[in-house]
Amino acid sequence: MPIGQVQRDQFGGLLRTLRLEQGLTQEELAEAAGSSVRGIREMERGRVRSPQRRTVALLADALRLAGADRDRFVALARAERQLHDRVTVPHDRPALVVPGELPAAVPDLAGRAEILERLSTLAADVTAGRSDTASVVVLHGPPGIGKTSLAVAAGHRLSPAFTGGQLFVDLQGASPDGPVDPAEALAGLLRSLGVPDSRVPVSPAERGGLFRTLTRDRPLLVVLDNAANEAQVRPLLPAGRGCLALVTCRRPLTGLAGAVRQPLDLLTPAAGRLLLAAIVGADRIAAEPAAADQLVKLCGRLPLAVRIAGNRLASRPQWSVGWLVDQLRDQRRRLTVLTAGDLGVRSAFEVSYRQLDPMTARVFRRASLIPGTDFEPALVAAVAGTDEETAAAALEELVEAGVLLTMGDRYQFHDLVRLYAQERLDAEEQQTCRTGAHDQMVGWLLRRTRQAGAMFEPVACRADSPFDDDRAAASWLDRESGNWLAALRDAARRGWHADVVAVARALHWYSDANSHRHSWDEIFSLGVAAAQAAGSPRDEAVLLNFLGWARYFCRDRNTDGLAALGRALELARRIGDRREEAWALTYTAAILIRIGSGGSAIDHGRRAVGLFREIGYALGEHSAMSAQGGALAALGRFAEAAELHRDVLAFYGRGNGLSSTGTAVAQAGAMMSLGADLAGMGRWRDAADEYARARRVFNRCGATFSEASAIHRYGLALQALGEVDAAAEALRAALALYAALSCPWWEAQTLYALAALAGAAPDRAADARPLLQRALDRCGELDAPEVRTLRATLRRELAES
Repeated sequence: MPIGQVQRDQFGGLLRTLRLEQGLTQEELAEAAGSSVRGIREMERGRVRSPQRRTVALLADALRLAGADRDRFVALARAERQLHDRVTVPHDRPALVVPGELPAAVPDLAGRAEILERLSTLAADVTAGRSDTASVVVLHGPPGIGKTSLAVAAGHRLSPAFTGGQLFVDLQGASPDGPVDPAEALAGLLRSLGVPDSRVPVSPAERGGLFRTLTRDRPLLVVLDNAANEAQVRPLLPAGRGCLALVTCRRPLTGLAGAVRQPLDLLTPAAGRLLLAAIVGADRIAAEPAAADQLVKLCGRLPLAVRIAGNRLASRPQWSVGWLVDQLRDQRRRLTVLTAGDLGVRSAFEVSYRQLDPMTARVFRRASLIPGTDFEPALVAAVAGTDEETAAAALEELVEAGVLLTMGDRYQFHDLVRLYAQERLDAEEQQTCRTGAHDQMVGWLLRRTRQAGAMFEPVACRADSPFDDDRAAASWLDRESGNWLAALRDAARRGWHADVVAVARALHWYSDANSHRHSWDEIFSLGVAAAQAAGSPRDEAVLLNFLGWARYFCRDRNTDGLAALGRALELARRIGDRREEAWALTYTAAILIRIGSGGSAIDHGRRAVGLFREIGYALGEHSAMSAQGGALAALGRFAEAAELHRDVLAFYGRGNGLSSTGTAVAQAGAMMSLGADLAGMGRWRDAADEYARARRVFNRCGATFSEASAIHRYGLALQALGEVDAAAEALRAALALYAALSCPWWEAQTLYALAALAGAAPDRAADARPLLQRALDRCGELDAPEVRTLRATLRRELAES
């Protein structure tokens, strides 16, 4: 229909008629013209009486107008714009409006006092006009961390300083319906500042310009809540030096230049209790303090979860705190229990999850299968069935979305988020897919663990290893211990006997340098059981030897160690395995030395040396020589022992096939043995020097228990030299390392030595009794001859004191 036949004489009516003739919706016309749906709607309603020239031209193009029709369309728009300009005073400014749009603050904000103080200081600098002060603060963190509550509370606290008013916009960045268009948000901000609808520009750029003009000279606080990204926030930032913008977002908005970023952490246990008490009542929480602490823990110290739990208790006064704790213990129901009215932890996570792309969502779901508390991209790639680069990108996206935490180059779920990820996995993937992903992860962990362990084996082939050297392998084994140990347990439960045996055997040489860092008695027990189930007596003998070592050296269970070694010796002899027979004799000699059977130890050591020599295994031969030397020292034959230990030390200084770490640990062990020989001969200064050398080597290798042992012996040598203060300092350092490794027997011995030092000094004699009591406490329920002897000594000395 020609434009001349249109009965409507206003631009808005004409626009609507032409759109309908073309069969276009407002959304389709907006997309074609590069405009907003709201802009089209406002023009058609006649609320925009001065459409911009560029906007009119783009609309004409979208409506396919040409010739006279186009000219009349443009002319009508021009006529309305000229009429609007005649009745509007160009310099007329909107009436000054002082907005106060902050929602009500929650009355029970807890654990955020430090951040509020920091924001108050920043606000004071902003209102003072300091040019070097940031005027944008991004409060970021995962769903449910309390970003909005903090921003609103801060807004109320800071509002007296911003006399120009306080604006609040919910940008709906995590809304299922999508975020608010910045142009729409600008229109709302302009109205809040007193701009009438008829004066709100159609162009987003012009809206932004007007907003900056109106905020240039007024002290204004703007709270931009629930932002989606930097592009949404930038146009909404006020221009005045005296303005402050508080932005809340699940992402840190790292692309926002000049902003101060404030991450929000989980509540401390104390803050969680305070929040519960504020909601439920202090008396009710005080009546069940242990249950209250457990409730905060089960809520993952997430403010939203704690608040929901508190609301549920407050609405049901007949419930005890303990009853709700019992409900939350069931992981399958925890997210359902943490729902109160329109508040729900699950729904908070759901919003972020629904915005993920398919691969990132898959990574999120399948990462919940990982058993450890933290993980690396390579492991995620294995469980998600993708490459490491894709997995790493997805993990970063999950961090940005606020549903995953970072720990350096590793990642971690919040406990409640993990439960939600497991729910999505169960709901969206078939059982066969879940099982396949789990098996793929376990297989990858077992394979990588074998490869890492192989880096420590003598004369091992490391050409195809993913690790550059043994240090890199040790670092991976330490970081991933929670994952590979869980995988080993899983493989044992499922009867993957060959894999369990292979992993347990591969870790032996690594265990020498990391004797107290992992549960070696459990690991080698799993290996023994798998070897038995697989019907492999040679593997069983090998792993029984490893188990015997773990029991006596790592757990101070000498009797249990002898039992395992006895089985290894019997089995090795039965199958004719002289190498494992020799190892069983070597380890047995070490235990015999510990329990005071030096004569038997010498015999075992001598036989082990002979067997190793017969089969041409030099590494085993010198290990047995070291044990033989220890047995000689136990019988007071220190010079003979020192000669053997110097030969052993020289051997480890030559090529021996061990990894660099293995060689260093073996050398340091020989230094320790030589130091004990020198101490036995009364050469305390020489002994102290050997212990100090060993300590430095153990420290470089990360062999913490052995380092503690070296420091302990160094302290005893200094004590013998009369250097009391230096001796006490060394013994305290050893005690700290033993305590960190949870070695009660060695803690007890060190405490006893410290008590002896204190008792010998008149000015510190009062310190001796507490040290003796602590030593007795650390003996605990340990049951071994040497422990019983020390326990009796401690009780006698306590009674005498």
